[in-house]
Amino acid sequence: MRTRGMRLVGLATLAIAVALSGSAVMAKSKCPKQCKQQFVSTDKSCKATCKTLSTKAEKKSCKQTCATTFKSEKKACKTATNPTFPGCSPSGAFVD
Repeated sequence: MRTRGMRLVGLATLAIAVALSGSAVMAKSKCPKQCKQQFVSTDKSCKATCKTLSTKAEKKSCKQTCATTFKSEKKACKTATNPTFPGCSPSGAFVD
């Protein structure tokens, strides 16, 4: 009976240790500030080109495309395992 209790305590301790060590791996990766600034400047220049279009429908479509691109770049940077400037995108879109 006593060994059974010790096994349960040992198993619980092991489970807690595994849970705590796994939390560091599950932490959010942060996109570098330089990448965020680059995303914003790219988005602004994209929207500036949309202003030169003639019809309202074209402008709306262009702005939606810019927004989708901006969101996908941010998401790719956040999901990268080790985001570093300028190659923070796993797609290689910002590699010099």
